[in-house]
Amino acid sequence: MNAADGEENPFIHALQSDALNELLNDKDKHEMAQQLADNLRKLSDMFVKLSDQEKQQFVKEFKGQFINQLKGLSEMVKQQKVTHDNAEDLKSIPLFGANEILHEELNFYLMIAFGMLIVLFVVFFGYKLYLSLTEKERKLQEKQKAKQSKKKK
Repeated sequence: MNAADGEENPFIHALQSDALNELLNDKDKHEMAQQLADNLRKLSDMFVKLSDQEKQQFVKEFKGQFINQLKGLSEMVKQQKVTHDNAEDLKSIPLFGANEILHEELNFYLMIAFGMLIVLFVVFFGYKLYLSLTEKERKLQEKQKAKQSKKKK
């Protein structure tokens, strides 16, 4: 491969891009970036085998697309890195008692929930007791009515 091919070959530019290097250095995305690099190498080898006219046509049609996509990829990687760095910075900022306030608030809501649960149990069993007592009383009244009706006959 001569120097002119390296200048024209968009795949060489892609392989040498900062975005691909950053992806290769990222532990989470290393496997995907390695596959991308391998595919770019294969495409570069295929590009070298094209005739000069086909190379010129390919470069004219697709070079701008590769550059734009690589710029977008590079920007995305940089934004992710900045976001990740900002998240790390936020972790180091002291919360000035926010944890204690949240903990106290959580305890307060847990106490309310526990209290409501106890009240619900008391209401449920009280209702069951009420139904049971009224049923017994109704049956007792029916027995008494049945006895009175027997006495009248």
